[in-house]
Amino acid sequence: MNGPNQVSKDKLAKFELTEESLNSFRKNNSIPLDLYNKDGQILIHKKRNPTVDDFGKLLKFELQGVYFLVSELNKGRSASKLAELSKSQTVKLFDQEKTAKFAKQSAALIEDLRKTSFSSDQAIMVDRSINEILTDFTSNPDFESGIFNILEILSVAGVPLESELMTKRTIVAMGMKVRTKKIVEDSNKKPDKKDHLTLMMASYLADVGYTKLDVKEHPKLSKEDYAIVQQHPIISYLMTLSAPEISTDVRTLILNHHRPYRSNGVNNNFPDTRTIFTKLMSVRDKYNKEIGKERIVNDIERQLHLQENNVSSSSREEDIAILSLASEYASLTSDQAWRPAFKSSTALKMILNDSFFSYSNKNIRHLLDYVGSSLTNNQNIINVGDFIITAAMDSEKHVHFDICEVLEVDRFQTRPKLQRICTIKPIFKKSNKYKIADFDLNQIRIDKRKAIIDLSHTAGSTRVIYIIDKELNEPLFNAVYKMNKAS
Repeated sequence: MNGPNQVSKDKLAKFELTEESLNSFRKNNSIPLDLYNKDGQILIHKKRNPTVDDFGKLLKFELQGVYFLVSELNKGRSASKLAELSKSQTVKLFDQEKTAKFAKQSAALIEDLRKTSFSSDQAIMVDRSINEILTDFTSNPDFESGIFNILEILSVAGVPLESELMTKRTIVAMGMKVRTKKIVEDSNKKPDKKDHLTLMMASYLADVGYTKLDVKEHPKLSKEDYAIVQQHPIISYLMTLSAPEISTDVRTLILNHHRPYRSNGVNNNFPDTRTIFTKLMSVRDKYNKEIGKERIVNDIERQLHLQENNVSSSSREEDIAILSLASEYASLTSDQAWRPAFKSSTALKMILNDSFFSYSNKNIRHLLDYVGSSLTNNQNIINVGDFIITAAMDSEKHVHFDICEVLEVDRFQTRPKLQRICTIKPIFKKSNKYKIADFDLNQIRIDKRKAIIDLSHTAGSTRVIYIIDKELNEPLFNAVYKMNKAS
């Protein structure tokens, strides 16, 4: 019988530990996969910058044998193939000069929009720029596994905050879209990039409405200030109406980019449907009285129809969530007037921990499982030994929250193998947004069975909604650590 931290032997294949394979690891400065002993106990986790002691540890088990998960790599893959994998995971995907140029063009556009209306020439310029970024990205043979070095580039680009946010948001959204929906050929044997460019254009223009707003830079906005902030999607939408080159699909994403939650439950979507209706109807009525505004009126009528009938598609819903998540990531990893930028891994943890009222499990998977590790130098934010909290809905629509320890992490970090420690109740809070403010340590029920839950093989509603991180919630981390050690 396997212990809680052992892998079944039938899931393992022997790794040929040779001088060639070790030299490959040394050359690429990386051990690209978890390695186990013959009993299924972990010897060393995959890691970058392995030490001399790490290699010494492996050599001690040379005679007994070293093994890896069959599910992680196909059995029989050679050391050279492993070296290739390791190398591709360290490739930086974005060119510093081109990315900095893109960011500086964004800065110039933002300054122009403070003084003028959005024009056709500007729309054409943006379309050309994002097409070049997408083409460069997908032309890189390592685009599916390499590192998103966007933070590194922008840290020395010398561009204003608004441009930094615009650039990050567009590139991160692009990465999520490309990795979750491959670009295929159209009927003319050319790459069909329409959906990808639509999302990138919307990501680029989503916040241009801020150029027309006077918003205070403060961590705790008053209700009045927050109400102003909530208007920016509508303003961004209205600003793009002057350029016929911007499609209705792009404008739909812009208008809804802070409305990712697709359910009737409590959520943080804004602006609300009533506000959108009132504003758009007012603008429509104004343009109805003017000659030559038929195109603009038709676009507004289309948006009103979508809002009134709650018309959407799974692809559009996913794009809205991608745009929203990319916006959050961009904001958290940028210096603000009231705080320094958070490091990439911390930003991803914060997004996950605040996701319960904003995003579906699928939305979070698109971020963490497809681009998450690329944003953190190919390091997971969910690892073996971590404490996490899951949420699951029962048949009576009641949600249950469990504290678990991570036992295994396979290909997708949001679908780990877990051991339940206890149930716990969250403390909900509503200020400008609904959130889980904390968890009630007086409302704990220990699971004496220590049930094992493998999310990679579970089709139910259980999802990871919170990482118990010492830096983000030290009291909760310390309490769970002591509880788990004592049990």
